[in-house]
Amino acid sequence: MNDEIILQHGLTLDEFKVIKNYLKRDLTIEELGIFSAMWNEHCCYKTSKKWLKKLPTSNEIVIQGPGENAGIIDVKDNDGIAFKIESHNHPSYIEPFNGAATGVGGILRDIFTMGARPIATLDSIRFGEISTDKTNYLLNGVVHGIGHYGNCIGIPNIGGECEFDQTYDYNNLVNAMAIGHVKNDSIFYSKPKTIGGLIVYIGSKTGKDGIHGASMASDVFSEDDEDEKRPSVQVGDPFMEKLLMEGCLELMSSGLIESMQDMGAAGITSSSVEMASKGNVGVHINLDKVPLRQPLTPYEILLSESQERMLAVIERDNNEKIKEILKKWQIDYEVIGEITNTKRVVFSSNEKIVVDLPVDIIVDDAPEYDREFSLPKKRKQRNFDTSKLNIEKMISNYMNNLNYLDKSWVYNQYDSTVMGDTIKEPGQSAGVVKIHNSEKAIGASTDCNPLYIRINPEKGMMYTVLEAYRNLIASNIKPMAITNNLNFASPLDPNIMGEIVLSISGLSDIAKNLDTPIVSGNVSLYNQTNDRPINPTPVIGMVGSNLNWKKILQNKFIKENDELILLGKSLGSDFSPYFLQDQKITSSICEFNELLTPDIDLEIKNAKFIQKAAEKDLVQSSNDISRGGIFMSLIKMTQKNLGFSIEVNDEKDIFCEYSAGYILAIDQKNKEEVFSILNKDQIDFLSLGQVKLNTFEINSKKFNYSDMVNKYYKNFAKIIN
Repeated sequence: MNDEIILQHGLTLDEFKVIKNYLKRDLTIEELGIFSAMWNEHCCYKTSKKWLKKLPTSNEIVIQGPGENAGIIDVKDNDGIAFKIESHNHPSYIEPFNGAATGVGGILRDIFTMGARPIATLDSIRFGEISTDKTNYLLNGVVHGIGHYGNCIGIPNIGGECEFDQTYDYNNLVNAMAIGHVKNDSIFYSKPKTIGGLIVYIGSKTGKDGIHGASMASDVFSEDDEDEKRPSVQVGDPFMEKLLMEGCLELMSSGLIESMQDMGAAGITSSSVEMASKGNVGVHINLDKVPLRQPLTPYEILLSESQERMLAVIERDNNEKIKEILKKWQIDYEVIGEITNTKRVVFSSNEKIVVDLPVDIIVDDAPEYDREFSLPKKRKQRNFDTSKLNIEKMISNYMNNLNYLDKSWVYNQYDSTVMGDTIKEPGQSAGVVKIHNSEKAIGASTDCNPLYIRINPEKGMMYTVLEAYRNLIASNIKPMAITNNLNFASPLDPNIMGEIVLSISGLSDIAKNLDTPIVSGNVSLYNQTNDRPINPTPVIGMVGSNLNWKKILQNKFIKENDELILLGKSLGSDFSPYFLQDQKITSSICEFNELLTPDIDLEIKNAKFIQKAAEKDLVQSSNDISRGGIFMSLIKMTQKNLGFSIEVNDEKDIFCEYSAGYILAIDQKNKEEVFSILNKDQIDFLSLGQVKLNTFEINSKKFNYSDMVNKYYKNFAKIIN
């Protein structure tokens, strides 16, 4: 086998040498395809797994940590929550509609493969400068794809984030998260148990779409790659996935199958190999039995990532019963192989063996690299001149910046209320849904601060997690656990590798401090085109609960004359990266000061107060303070002609980022009691002002309420259109 073919499959020549020395023979082209799929970054985490091992992954509430299709936490009374986030970055750049749509489909399969019924989705999407036709095309395609798939299958989208930055001009990011509910005694796993058990194929027929999808996701782009790689993008069918979901959930509840694995990245190859590895068994599959949409070679069948397909293991006696159930749901079903005791993966076609490999070499002996990395240089503190700024100019900068404007143009294309259990819809601090026929509320938020992480990956990661934490606290949701999607450029660059190492270190430290273990996740590397890398963008999905959904806090003003209270500590203009960037004080990454160390004790202290006050019904509404400071937190709270009048010492301070920052709206009748608790708990606070009808006032400066609100809620659609 020549070097060019090996390199085309994403393997290094050294990796191929290891494989050949182990096998002591030549490989078939199908076997080469298997190693191409299973030894890439997307599947085996060969660059990141050394560092991922350092993450905290368990505590008393974790039922299932990393290693299965999704993580699961216990929310009491036999209720479990399964959740995970994954990327579909490269496919969504090449073919935005199908790339984003199948990202949603794939993450939903990860959830119901565990026996959990999906109850919500979220997303985290990033694009380049909106002034380019390409970005506009990607934005419209991605949003349409997410909305189409989620709306058709009938799962509410309850939150997310959308950011624009020039570093994503050639690598937009599409991260999809899903949450599901499962009874703890009904969780389903992918580990097969019965030697001689039948391997069955469930779902859509296999086609040529998505071939080499996994290896493409671990590759650096060039600008000329789009047409060539387009066939690697999967094509989804949400209506088929709905049938598949219902059919699989019925099968699992009936006890007729013993294990199940979705055919996601690397298709039937990864699902069969992962099953064999987890069960410490072998598999023998006849590729001639695989249902096909069109004639395919064995190589194409093995590497196809056609959507809406599952692999399951059953006892022989259950075959006919399963067939009848799936016939009812109009789902293709075929026995294609069996579980063996050989600990080998064997695929045959036309009565010939085309693949015969030990499971160990594919999984256990997959590469693990300790790549060279560089630590960021220490920064010298400097003072920034903000004297020329005035409040009118600062507000204007925010009202013309896509990253601050209301994103209802995006999330209004998603059905957020289907299933009837949504408590808080997109556009607020966190999305919240009820567990059906229960009093329990489940909240979730996705967050990232790429600029912070560029300045200091370790501290920046801590700030990112704390932002997600505050989003949940502001909704009176107890933060419980994390899923992550680590989006970075090429790890072959020591500086990028340094960002990866330090980000994971920061994630580990803050997760331990908050007791929020990482139970699932995904790594997406090589997000760069030519020599243009993305900003480091490790996205956090945080999940939590409240046992009484009636105690959930809204993030909008409720009524006139409520007292506005500020909690937290301003970072000040010199240490607020987004303030400096967005007010055009500096743009070069080298010019920013070092990040302040997050005040974790203050974060926990303020969070406990809000939870206590909310449980006593002393808080009308709340909102966390993040990018855009007090100003953006307040304008996000405006609704139904309710605005605000506030007084502050330094006008610039209301635009800066905060540690442990919240705005609380308190009914006047509860004001004294709230102040008493704050003083007793030794919590610093400031009475900012009040909620006022049709008012937008800062330090006695009155702004036109309708004009400000219209700009915030409508300028996004105007700018992108």
